[in-house]
Amino acid sequence: MPIFDSHLKQLRESQHLPGLTNTSDILLPDYQGFGLANLTSSVSQWLGGPRFSAPVFSDAILRQFAPKYKRVVVLLVDALGYNQLLGLMEQGQADFWKRSLAWAKLFPITSISPSTTASALTTIWTGSTPLEHGIIGYEMWVKSLSMVINTILHSPITFTGDVGGLSRAGFDPVEFLGMEPAGLKFGKCGIESHAFVPVGIANSGLSKMHHVGTQLHGFTAESDFLANLRDLLNARPNNRKFVYAYWSMVDGLMHRYGTHNERVTQQFRSFSEMFEQVLVDGLEPWARKDTLFLLTADHGSVETPYNPAYELASHPDLLDMLVMQPTCEGRLPNLYVKPGQLEGVRQYFARAWNGQFDLITRQEVLEVGLLGCGKPHADLLNRVGDLVATPHGDAYLWWVNRQNVMLGRHGGLHPDEMLVPLYALSLD
Repeated sequence: MPIFDSHLKQLRESQHLPGLTNTSDILLPDYQGFGLANLTSSVSQWLGGPRFSAPVFSDAILRQFAPKYKRVVVLLVDALGYNQLLGLMEQGQADFWKRSLAWAKLFPITSISPSTTASALTTIWTGSTPLEHGIIGYEMWVKSLSMVINTILHSPITFTGDVGGLSRAGFDPVEFLGMEPAGLKFGKCGIESHAFVPVGIANSGLSKMHHVGTQLHGFTAESDFLANLRDLLNARPNNRKFVYAYWSMVDGLMHRYGTHNERVTQQFRSFSEMFEQVLVDGLEPWARKDTLFLLTADHGSVETPYNPAYELASHPDLLDMLVMQPTCEGRLPNLYVKPGQLEGVRQYFARAWNGQFDLITRQEVLEVGLLGCGKPHADLLNRVGDLVATPHGDAYLWWVNRQNVMLGRHGGLHPDEMLVPLYALSLD
């Protein structure tokens, strides 16, 4: 890892995002070879598949791999940051992964911005950056719909529990995305595409957006998930396969209990043990050959203890200067400011949260490449706020009209949020 460690050092030393007062706890996303945005293009290259808009991994990473594989399994553990994985190894909660380092490879790569599930998974399933696909947060203002939508539930944020409400009103998630998902592109090249996801989200709007042309495998538990994945890899004929396998439990527990809670560590330990016993030990010798497992994550997470000072209900004067409540993420709020109130908002942040947030403009977000490279989405300028608040430490904003019970968050630029593992495991 020395080459990549050197690259990380360079990233830290070249943080030039306009408006940032300090960069000691900031890590900008890398879209040019050392980031999650480069995953799909690299997988496609290994499988002999199509081109995607984002570049492949840097040569410093690619030369650690074989040039071709018949099957690539992307095992995505939601919220498993690189630093979190190292900590779990040190605590003895990731024994399989620690032992396997004797022959496996582990690289830290960056997530995208915002470091959140809807944006990161869309990046994986399109092989493009958030700048290009336009899904820039958990909540997002969509001008054509005249509303802020929940990009995972595909519902207006004003209607709690209305999962899929937009589709019932005629919203087409595939048409809304406006890009050809990876499964379709792989299929045209003779590559099977499979997705293993919990049954509760298998038919969600986000899944429908991503999994066109992909064979969907819903599961209800770890044993169900891993046994079915094992059976798929053992099945003949020996076709080229892209397999995406998503595990959500770590993220849910981190949100509720914090990043270092025993419930998080025990869950990952249990998952890892079952991964070894059910899947790895159950693979046929031929299925091990030319199969690459990639353990990664969409983002990491940071501890965010409850702090009433971050609740916007207590800041009516700030809300009066905004067109609407913030969007995107509590750890990367997008602010839509009333005309003539930009300086007022800046002054309010300085008084209320001195040094806890930096405010950068929409133009600065685009100029620095925070959302990536490529051709901007047609509606991007409407979806990015006039100002974007980048937090320091454990700062966040909470504007949802319900009790704040989250002790772990993500979406921002802290290294614990931004760094995710690229753990490469071959078994032959």
